Amino acid sequence: MDLSDLLNIDFFKGLTEDDMANLLFAVPGAKRKYKEGDFVAHQGEVCDKIAIMTKGSVCSIMINEYGKELILSNIESPDVLGYTYLFATENKFNVNLIAKTSCEMYFIEKERIVALMHERPAFMQSYIKSMADRGLFVFKRLYELNLHSLKQRLLKYLEKNPEITNQAELAKRLGVTRPSLSRALAELRRDGLFDK
Repeated sequence: MDLSDLLNIDFFKGLTEDDMANLLFAVPGAKRKYKEGDFVAHQGEVCDKIAIMTKGSVCSIMINEYGKELILSNIESPDVLGYTYLFATENKFNVNLIAKTSCEMYFIEKERIVALMHERPAFMQSYIKSMADRGLFVFKRLYELNLHSLKQRLLKYLEKNPEITNQAELAKRLGVTRPSLSRALAELRRDGLFDK
């Protein structure tokens, strides 16, 4: 693993390669591997450590009590998971994290993160900035889901992804049923805004 890839993540600004190596390799058993489809974290599970994902990708999915799913984001390595919950009063995951591909992660205990923040104030600032940026992402996602029409959300999605490969997954991403998505696509086709 190339530690410089991790150090290029904004979250780790202020750390050296030695800091990173110590963070990842100092504690035996910190490394875990997941297969495609494995749960990395369950919604409602206590978060008492962060996960540094060095290989693979995961999907964050929120599920309500009726089984309705909403895909919040796809996260590609290298990245950090769980840091937004670690210091919360109610430090529980509000999403399921599911491996989209085989993944490799290193789990770091809260106490080690706190100690590193004291040793490296620049790291503490990067951590806080990452939390604030994540909060903005969630706010924008909520705004999009609640204040834009389905057709507006669909057009925004199609700007970045001109082809739809999986309607069921797209429906979950947009927070709608598959029949609603099909109707919206048909309307866009009728209006000449989508041709596939």
